[in-house]
Amino acid sequence: MAEAVISNGAIPLADADTSATNARTNDHALEVAVREHARLVYRIAYSVLRNHHDAEDATQEAFVRVLRYRRKLEGVQDSKTWLARIAWRVAIERNKRRPEISLSETEVGHAIGELPSQLASAEEKTLGREMALLLELLMAALPEPLRNALTLSTVEELAPHEIAEVLGTSESSVRSRLFRARQILKEKLAKLEGKYESP
Repeated sequence: MAEAVISNGAIPLADADTSATNARTNDHALEVAVREHARLVYRIAYSVLRNHHDAEDATQEAFVRVLRYRRKLEGVQDSKTWLARIAWRVAIERNKRRPEISLSETEVGHAIGELPSQLASAEEKTLGREMALLLELLMAALPEPLRNALTLSTVEELAPHEIAEVLGTSESSVRSRLFRARQILKEKLAKLEGKYESP
């Protein structure tokens, strides 16, 4: 059928060859981008959703979107950032459909206070794991814009200009958010350190 359309003059042969070449180029670029950045897409989804099953679903949905919009890949300068932005949007959309859980400072403080009782023994749990859990709780309590920027920077190791593209904001805004988020975490850690060191 396609050959009939081409031979009838509806599509000039040169245009048909160009279209086929472009399609192959787009498919190859898509395959390379997916292969190189599949883990990044999953990690971004997991960093937002904090659930393995939900992150896998979001990863699949992100790649379905990538497949749908693969023609745009041709004009994309940085496929990593493009994929990260799609993954971020999918994860945020899925997260909005979940029931909202808000952690107040009191709840975070209470959860942190219970950390020693939750840990089975000093041999089982290292200080590094305790600190990771503490930081995760403190990050969860940050305002969303600060938390999002910090997550993409520390967990996903994206550069400020990449984070700006993913979040749809300016690089200076990202740098400001990162500075403020780190400042808040530093203050809270210092406050907690003082609280648990004093008798």
